[in-house]
Amino acid sequence: MNESEGVIENRYSRHWSMLDVGRLHTLPIRIVGAGSVGSFTCLSLSKMGAKNIKIYDDDMVDEHNISNQFYRTQDVGEFKVDALQNMIMDFEGVPIQIENEKWYGNNDCNGIIISAVDNMNARKRIWDKVKGNNDVSLFIDPRMGGRVARIYAVNPMNPGSFEDTLYDDDDAEQERCTERTIIYNVLGISSFICKIVEDWMKDGVEGCRELVLDYQTYTLLTR
Repeated sequence: MNESEGVIENRYSRHWSMLDVGRLHTLPIRIVGAGSVGSFTCLSLSKMGAKNIKIYDDDMVDEHNISNQFYRTQDVGEFKVDALQNMIMDFEGVPIQIENEKWYGNNDCNGIIISAVDNMNARKRIWDKVKGNNDVSLFIDPRMGGRVARIYAVNPMNPGSFEDTLYDDDDAEQERCTERTIIYNVLGISSFICKIVEDWMKDGVEGCRELVLDYQTYTLLTR
């Protein structure tokens, strides 16, 4: 065992035998959006052992973000990606890459793409860059409304029925501002994204897999 392998095995000794941490260490992961799902997913993946993470967002931390996103009160007024980069370094010593801009797929369209955005038009824009792209191994599309989450794991070269789930923002059901997100749903989504990454590393993903997490009824549906 070389020095690098020794450091990895020591830090991740509690789950070293559960997944290939060495492979996860170099796996390109691109997170589009540093809000509730994006920020906690970035933290969770870095704790699993992911280090080749790049995250895109052009938004700033606002007061209403503190209750459901991985930010501190002192981060209010800072760009989300800047605050997130500093915290991930403090927590994990992982120098994530950041871009203080929207992602349009003109670069970094490779590895695993996680669409942590909050509207359907942005999802469709991202998917247009991902579908049929040999450089993208896995597309993960989490969606959240109040106490319900849907997470899609999609093979870009064989997306199955995924495109049937895309629609225009005008057709989306509108939730009240005070019923859009809550922390336990956010944490549930980020944890399942990590599990999807683990599953993909072991067996890959064919077609489109959907996971529905309903905290209102305490049900979990996969198909």
